Parts: sequence; structure tokens; C-alpha cells
Amino acid sequence: MFIRLLICTFAAFFHKMMQKVSYIIWFYFVLLPVVSWAQDRQRLSLPRQEQLSSQHVLQVIQDSEGFLWYATEGGGVCRDDGRQIIVFRSDAEHPDLLCSNDVASLAEAAERYIIIGTFHGANVLDKSDYSIRRLEEVDDKRVDDIVVSHDGHWWLTANKKLFEYSADGVLLNVYPGGDKYIFRLHEDQKGSIWCIEWEGGILWLEDGRLVQVTSEWPDSINFNREMTDRQGRRLVTDMFGNTYASSTNEQEPWFSGATLTRPIADSIRMSRGLSARPTALAIPPHTMGRGTEDADELWFSTGKDIRVMKQGKEEVVLSDTKDVSAMIFTNDSTLWLATIFGSLMTYKNGQLTTDEYASNEYGDAVIHLDIDSQGRLLLVSERYVRLYDPVRQTLRQQNIEDEGVYRIELQETQPGKRWSQPEEEVVERMPGWVWWMLAVLILTLSALIGYIWQLKRQRERFLAAIKKEVKVKAQEPQTEDQPAEEQPVMTDEWLQKAIAVVEQHIPDDSYSVEQLASDMCMSRMTFYRKIQSATGQKPTEFIRTIRLRRAAELLREGRLSITEITYDTGFSSVSYFSRCFRAMYGVSPTQWGKG
Repeated sequence: MFIRLLICTFAAFFHKMMQKVSYIIWFYFVLLPVVSWAQDRQRLSLPRQEQLSSQHVLQVIQDSEGFLWYATEGGGVCRDDGRQIIVFRSDAEHPDLLCSNDVASLAEAAERYIIIGTFHGANVLDKSDYSIRRLEEVDDKRVDDIVVSHDGHWWLTANKKLFEYSADGVLLNVYPGGDKYIFRLHEDQKGSIWCIEWEGGILWLEDGRLVQVTSEWPDSINFNREMTDRQGRRLVTDMFGNTYASSTNEQEPWFSGATLTRPIADSIRMSRGLSARPTALAIPPHTMGRGTEDADELWFSTGKDIRVMKQGKEEVVLSDTKDVSAMIFTNDSTLWLATIFGSLMTYKNGQLTTDEYASNEYGDAVIHLDIDSQGRLLLVSERYVRLYDPVRQTLRQQNIEDEGVYRIELQETQPGKRWSQPEEEVVERMPGWVWWMLAVLILTLSALIGYIWQLKRQRERFLAAIKKEVKVKAQEPQTEDQPAEEQPVMTDEWLQKAIAVVEQHIPDDSYSVEQLASDMCMSRMTFYRKIQSATGQKPTEFIRTIRLRRAAELLREGRLSITEITYDTGFSSVSYFSRCFRAMYGVSPTQWGKG
């Protein structure tokens, strides 16, 4: 009885989800495993996100007027004025509006310009008349970051160069970064420009050229692209394309076990008062129960030695221990250390010992250390993961450098033994919740595929009906044996009204989706959903289809030339009209007129 009830509930829920794609996307992301850690701050959803042209947002800013601007992947630039979303992107009618609809970065300059960095160049939007022009000097490169300095200059990073523009958008200088791919920019309080490379190195602009920073760089540098709005909330876009506001600017607590990137290392250094930036850290087991942010003892590596911060005092424990990249304590208070050269060492009772058996003979850097419930060590490098049991002296390795299915192997303790198949006892079964998640994912994807197939089929039926009506008006012979399922329901009063409204405005090439929705007494989003459900087409495709149907009728009449028909049906150019006509009817307008 319970299983039957569960199946019925799922069936009803999926049937409702198939009606709206947004529900499927929401369901997909909510039920997948959590991929980000919990935050102490309050997380607030930004308004009208469901109206964005793309739900994958790479950056969000608030301009001097209070408007929110979203840089989306695939949807161009979206502006939220508090009432509606306005989208700036290239389409069939405006193919060159933006360099690319994939927007990577945004910035406001002089309270007038919105600088748009795309995957293939840069544009400038003038808010006085909302005209958009291209920055030709950037070429066809991805603009990863934009900074407007205190003197009003624009700084853009594209590929391996740094571009400097004046406050009016005139190119002043181009600074080559050599073989360094510049990823983020920052201007400090003194007006100096800093750059971060993709691999983590730091450059700064000195005497008209980019110079590699070899010494410790200041803690005041912040390469984070999050900004604060007028209410003091942080506008956040995470690595998964989600966007939200955060209600506090407090420093996030650091925690052990995380990959120690430079921003995290700087946060630890500032919050704990360390004398040097840590390259690795570990917390003794007797302090773990108090919570990582409250631990009163922290062991860390500076890359040159090992130190401990205890009760506000810092002490050097191992003075000559270089290149340590990962550290962890086991339950018996043994400190394990791994280096960028693959060495594995232990420190206990004041003695540092190298574990020759588990050290990496190929010299691959160990980027992370962890310990499982059985006391075994996990050694993570870029090419493989090793599971090391220091008691039994067994070592398993899983390569991750190539795509495909991998098999975990076991190495015996005796020297010279070959790699063999893993013992049966080390094979772990997949947890039950993973199977549930896979089942939910499969069902969700099935529902999405079904909905897309239904839209495609509805679109084909609608186009078939449009073409048939043209043939009927031309008094061509009909086939009476057409299956009933291929006869679209063209008697829908709402659809007929929408077609009639478009026909009234066919010569008007400026007639837009917004005007059509308004004439149908609907909001843009409501009209979008209803027209797609009825025809399988987007509103712009629907308007173009009705224009093409009228063009086909005029071509059959033979009274007007193709140029006259082009402009009488609302198309801006003969070439664009010919492409659209051939795509719909399979022949050119000239061939159709002769038929």
C-alpha cells in the first residue's frame, strides 16, 4: 500500500513538472547532493531571477542608479530596474548587438557606461541612450575581469594582455603579460594595479610594464569580484552560476580539510594573526571537538618551516621543513606531512621520519591529505588518489588522469611484487542514498526529455498546419488520408486571436514580443509559456512564422516582387528573408513563386 501511494505521488508530481521547465530545473538542483558548505550568514534570493534570460549567472553588480545588472552565460546582459528584466543580447534581428551572449564580467564607469566583457570581446553600453558599441582593440578574446580605477580609467584583462582605457573609452595602453594568462584584477588604495594569473601567480603594474611579484604581497589585495549593494548586502555569484545576496560582510570561518587556496590562506592569516601565509594547516585531535573556528592550537606550514599557534603565541617547531603542501593529525596525535615533491613524513615525540614506502617515487605533488574512519590516509595528487594503511603497510592507487572506468589495485608489502587485483574486503558498496539520488536524477531527466520531445512535436504540427493553409488558399490538391494526430488544433480561439493580432501588424518591422503580449492582455512571461505550449515555438519564432505564411501567399499570387514582399511582411533585408523562407519551406522564394 505504501509503495502504491509513493508511486502515485511521484506520477502526479512529475506530470505537473512536465508542464513547466522551471520546476524541473528547480527539482534537479534541490535534490542533488549539497555541493557547497553551510554559511553562517543569511542568504537572500535576489528578485525576479526566474525572469532572467539565462539562470547561469557569472557576475552581478548594482549601478549608481540602483539597477542590478547580471552577466549571464548564454543570455547576454540582464538589467533589473525593480519592476522588470530588460535583456541585451544578440538575436536573429540584431546579430551583432554583443560580441557574444556569453558574458564573463561587468563594470560601471562614470555613472554612465556599463562595460561588458564577453567570451569573445568587449562592448560598452551607454546608459544615456542605451547604444552599444564594441571595443575593437580587445579582438575576439575572453574578457575575464574589468576594474574601473579611482581616476576613472578602465582596466580589462583579455587572454595574456592588460588593456587601459581612458574615462571616455579611448585606448591608452596595452600591457603584455608574456606567457602569463591574467585572470583577475585589483586596484589597491595607492592606485596600483595588481593582476593574478590563472595558476595563482601575482603581477603588478610598475613603470609601464607588468612585473612578477616574488616577495610577499600585501594582505589588502582582494581579487574577489563580489560587491556590496546600497543596503550593505554582498551580491554573490558562486562557481555553479547561482546568484544571491548575503546579509553580512563578516569573515567566513576557516576550517581544516579544505583545499588551501590563496584566498583561504589569507583569511586564516588575518583571522588568526599568523606571521606568514600558510601553505598547509592541521589541528590536533584534542581540539577538534571544540569546532575549528574555536580551536586554540593550530599547526601550519609556511613553505619553509612548521609552526604552531597556541593561545595567541607562535612557535617554530621544525625549522627546516620545506615545500610542505598538506598536513593532518591522526587520532594517535601523529602529524603527517606531504610535500610538493610527493614525500610523506611523520612527526611524533619530537622526531621527523620519512615514510619511504608511501612516498611518491614519481615526484608528483600531494595537494591534499585526509584520513578515513579506519585510520587510513588518503593522499591526493593531480593524477591519482592513494589509500595508505600505515599499520598493514598496504597501498592502493586510483588513476584520474584519463577518462573512463578505473579499477583500484593493491600493492603487496614485499619488494618486487607486481600490482595485483584488490582484495574483496576492500571493495566498498555504494550507499543506499546514492542509489535514490541516481533514481531521482534519471526520472527527472526522463521527464525533461519527454517535455522537450512534446514541444518539438507540437512545433512540427503547428508548422505543418501553417504550410497546409497556404496550400489550401492556393487551391492545391489535398491528401485526405492524413492521420488525425498530424492535424493540429487550429480552432483554438486564443491561438487564432494571437495569429490575427500578428497579421494586423505584419508590415510593422518594429512589432515586438512585448507589444504582442500587451495586445493579448498578458505579461511577457505568461504569454511566452502559453504560446510555447500551444505551438512549440518561442514568441519571436511564432511572429516570424506568421510573416512567412503571408509571404508564401503573396509569392503564389505573383503580383509583387520578392523585394516588395520582403518589406511588406516586416523583414529588414531580402537576404535574411530568403534564409528564413528556405529554412521553413525548404525552397527559395523564387522557386516557391514558380511552383
